[in-house]
Amino acid sequence: MSVCSYHRINLQSKCTEQDPDNEQRYLEITRPYEKKELTIFAKAMGELVLNVSKDPYSDLLGRYFTENVTSGHNGQFFTPEPVCDLMTRLASGAQTVEHKSVLDPAVGSGRLLMSFAKLHPRNLFYAADSSSTCAQMTVLNMFLNGMRGEVAHMNSLSMSWHTGWEVNMEGIGIQPIDCEKSRIWKSPQILDAQTEAIGQLTLF
Repeated sequence: MSVCSYHRINLQSKCTEQDPDNEQRYLEITRPYEKKELTIFAKAMGELVLNVSKDPYSDLLGRYFTENVTSGHNGQFFTPEPVCDLMTRLASGAQTVEHKSVLDPAVGSGRLLMSFAKLHPRNLFYAADSSSTCAQMTVLNMFLNGMRGEVAHMNSLSMSWHTGWEVNMEGIGIQPIDCEKSRIWKSPQILDAQTEAIGQLTLF
């Protein structure tokens, strides 16, 4: 619901214009819920926005997901945030990194990319995950923290594509994309001897 609500057309037109496919998707998602439940969802989203304003680049969605939804099932143990901060420092060193593309091919909720953006925000961030829920958590985390880039729901090994989103790429907002517009899917990064990669984090 939140990914649909923050659609680029909604935000840039101040809700005077709509994307028909996006509106249809929103209605399909909300149809099973009662008004009381939808109000709870809206309040929860408000709390998430407030949390980001007080604690930027924190991963409230990922924490809730691992503690209350998966409980570690399906191998979904997200990298602890202090480890993400360490990996960021190992990957970037002491220098400021700008105008690069940063990729996480198994992104979870996006906390590794957010850790990098916390120190080096002026980059493009790319993310992929085989879980639709994880991909959409990353979309929201990137959007709310003002990060620019792309998130794909896809298998990074087989390159099997499901769907994707551009985040804050042509002004503020989230825009669904197909595989033909995806930089991740169309131009997969092949690591060679000249490419430095640490863990999941890749600069290219």
